[in-house]
Amino acid sequence: MSTDKAGLLDAVNELDRVIKRAHAQGFGESVQFLLMARTQLLIDIHGITDVEFRAFCDWLEQPPQTRRGAPQQRGRRDGQLRGMRRAWLCPQDAAALRRSLRRAGPISR
Repeated sequence: MSTDKAGLLDAVNELDRVIKRAHAQGFGESVQFLLMARTQLLIDIHGITDVEFRAFCDWLEQPPQTRRGAPQQRGRRDGQLRGMRRAWLCPQDAAALRRSLRRAGPISR
């Protein structure tokens, strides 16, 4: 890390201390301005472009369920597959479906 970035990270740490003091004194608006300055400094340090930052803000404004990359909720299983040690491989009805397809044989046209 270059000395310039190290010095700027020291400035971020100092801003953190000032923010804590301002918050303790009840200067809410000043805290907001200091937080914006800290965020802008970190954006500059890490080379984040305006387009990237706006895309991130847009992503944050989406409901958590629609965010790409958000964890999907999975249905709970009743535990009957534990003895088969396959609960993590397939849904409960898929094993029965595979057995019935094997018995049916190849599809003829």
